[in-house]
Amino acid sequence: MRLLALPLLLAACIPLLAKDEPTNAGTSWLHWRGPDMQGHVPNVRIPLDWTDTKNVLWKTELPGDGHSSPILHAGRIYLTGAKDKGRERYVFSVDAGSGKVLWSQMAAKDQPIEKTHPWHGYASPSCATDGKFVYAFFGTPGLFCYDTEGKLIWQKQFGIFASSAGWNTGASPVLFGDTVIVNCDNDGGPSAAPAALVALDKATGKEVWATPRDQGRGFSTPVMLKTTSGRVDLVLNGPDGLWGYDPKTGKEIWRCTRSKADDQNKFGEPLPVTDGNHLFVLSGRTGVYQGIKMPDTGDVTKKNVVYEVARKKRDVASPILVDGRVYCVEKGSQLTVFDLKTGKSTGKLDLGRDKNSMASPLYVNGVIMWILGDGTTVLVEPGESPRIVGRNKLPGGVLDYGASPAVVEGRLYIRSRTTLYCIGQK
Repeated sequence: MRLLALPLLLAACIPLLAKDEPTNAGTSWLHWRGPDMQGHVPNVRIPLDWTDTKNVLWKTELPGDGHSSPILHAGRIYLTGAKDKGRERYVFSVDAGSGKVLWSQMAAKDQPIEKTHPWHGYASPSCATDGKFVYAFFGTPGLFCYDTEGKLIWQKQFGIFASSAGWNTGASPVLFGDTVIVNCDNDGGPSAAPAALVALDKATGKEVWATPRDQGRGFSTPVMLKTTSGRVDLVLNGPDGLWGYDPKTGKEIWRCTRSKADDQNKFGEPLPVTDGNHLFVLSGRTGVYQGIKMPDTGDVTKKNVVYEVARKKRDVASPILVDGRVYCVEKGSQLTVFDLKTGKSTGKLDLGRDKNSMASPLYVNGVIMWILGDGTTVLVEPGESPRIVGRNKLPGGVLDYGASPAVVEGRLYIRSRTTLYCIGQK
């Protein structure tokens, strides 16, 4: 491990909601990873044991396969799906109380078959909503805006999202003020979408700004962080580092690169996590993890990286931070715990040998919740020596559960490739 001689003094930063978004964390789940985009669910109690029948309030077969996570507002769930090997892409809404499919709209049809991975599929980005409109992103088919009744308001195509690795598109849209922002990183080539970070007017779909990027394929969702100075940064993880942009203009404010880029597997999926004073970020499947002093302006690599630790193997789930410790899942569902301030490993735990975890975790009811690919949910009591305190299993094979869960009003929503489950106290 390489430690840099620099005190770990970080400017405070907190995840920021878009202007005019509903803010009640107990009744809404407006985008991927929840209210703070950190996976924390405060002041909510849910059952911690279930089967495919016990504490399942309802389950619904979905009108399309996918790994997008459930998004909820005003009693409605929004999801995406695909059929016919991705030739057809769908956006649909489910009633949160009954599980009834309220509407399903075909966003795109007759799509060329794109190379993808069984873990990933054709409907992985999660929707985002401001309570008035619902935004769904599919990569090559484009970005779609619907009202909450399923009426198409506008759509925008960017070009082909090239990925030589065959993982298709994974970044979810985010909202800021009057804009919806999408990460269009891709490998380029003939007819390819320009690799860029793009903001569109959320009411009309007109481009507000576009900032070119040269990272190649990338799958990370942007996140808003607010510093103690009051500045709001749009932070995006990439294969070679972490970038901060002005969300109003798209202008690059800072960058922090990695000494070991993901040359073999160019991925930049995980979201950074913060405690308000520290920033921790993982690279893609190989590479490093870093502790970073919250950047100001310019290239801050030399002066702001507090520690940088080489990674032997890693999966794509985002980490979660609880009480100064960062919990990361490696390939094969090996949980590793790091001290946020030093980057040192403090503990390890086997969640389920050879059962990979693509879904990002939640912290709820005092436990960390991981959903493995076969539908096993592992409950972990956090600490220097974490321990497993529960396991629950839903039906499915090893590649069926890639969506991150959601929690609203004491109910847990878990999506398999084909089915949505509502877990609650009976």
